[in-house]
Amino acid sequence: MTQLTFENEWMDWGQSGGLVRLGDVSVELSMGVMSFARRADVVAGIARAVEAGESLEAAVARAGETPDEPHRGVVHHLSRGIIVIDDTAALGADAVVDTLKTLTSLCAGSRRIIVLIGAIAFAGESDYDTLEAFGALMVRLNIAQVMAIGARARSIFLSVGREGSWAGESQHYLDAHTAYDSARAFIGPGDVVVVMGSSSESLFPLVDRFVEDLA
Repeated sequence: MTQLTFENEWMDWGQSGGLVRLGDVSVELSMGVMSFARRADVVAGIARAVEAGESLEAAVARAGETPDEPHRGVVHHLSRGIIVIDDTAALGADAVVDTLKTLTSLCAGSRRIIVLIGAIAFAGESDYDTLEAFGALMVRLNIAQVMAIGARARSIFLSVGREGSWAGESQHYLDAHTAYDSARAFIGPGDVVVVMGSSSESLFPLVDRFVEDLA
């Protein structure tokens, strides 16, 4: 059986897609998903549907209607070119890493990325799913500012520092209010601000404040 391939992949703020090909037939896929991992899952779902007998056109059309996940990669374009990403439903290391890799790819070094992050779960099930590996990745991705929020997120702040952040790029705040004030003072034109993880309670109110104050 001819193998399904995914070509000409593209990613933009809040959406992604590419060309799904099966033999001589190719169909353009476009969906409201800004995530390497989730896009790969969608393409894998198309392959399963085609193998089960669905036409490529029908499988791609249905995949393109994939609903947004609440509070995962929701993009807000604000004044001065600032972009705020609501990723507050990303509570595990794998989800957070997927978002950060996606953002660094989109920014390509042309924008600073500022991360406000609460405690996240580490299950040790993948390459970056440990505290030490996660801290090293944050440094390697050249995140401009990591703001860990809440007592349970202090370990993230310490890990990023241990792995090479020696110039204040990693900070710790006991509460979201203090973190917000520091972030507002730091944010500049064209910056990308992503709010993710949880510190016992949702950090989504921070997203609302940024959207209201920076609109």
